[in-house]
Amino acid sequence: MPSIGFMKVSALLGIILLLCGCGETPPPCQKVAQSPLAPSAGCLVVTDLGILLVRDWTGSVALPGGSVQRGESSRCAAEREVFEETGLAAVAGDPARRFENGFQLFWCEVDASAVPKINRPFEIRQILWWQPAEARHIEWRYPRQGDQIQALIAERP
Repeated sequence: MPSIGFMKVSALLGIILLLCGCGETPPPCQKVAQSPLAPSAGCLVVTDLGILLVRDWTGSVALPGGSVQRGESSRCAAEREVFEETGLAAVAGDPARRFENGFQLFWCEVDASAVPKINRPFEIRQILWWQPAEARHIEWRYPRQGDQIQALIAERP
């Protein structure tokens, strides 16, 4: 009968992996070329729908991004993080800003017809397209992040 216990554990593990999106493989990095060294990176995606944001389970909102893995460029990390958090294949372009904590933000593009999908349901509660003119009162993960994003967009050549 030990095999029945093993089957239950295997089934439970399979469900957890499915919920975590661990089977999702990010698309290959589009620009493996030189990019700034950084401990973490993310994307500023601006489309006709708005600015791509993610809300975590604490209720706070941020740009998609996260840690750079060993041997990975910050540009590739930004693309990977967008995919892992939103299911969207991003192409990281020019650096937008480097924050005091070392986070490297890139201007990124996604396919306008692509539909976001939460790949990390235990980390991400919601994917949203933010219209800065419409929503001023957002609980940002980092103080003044909304103002900083608006300033970057206003300054973009």
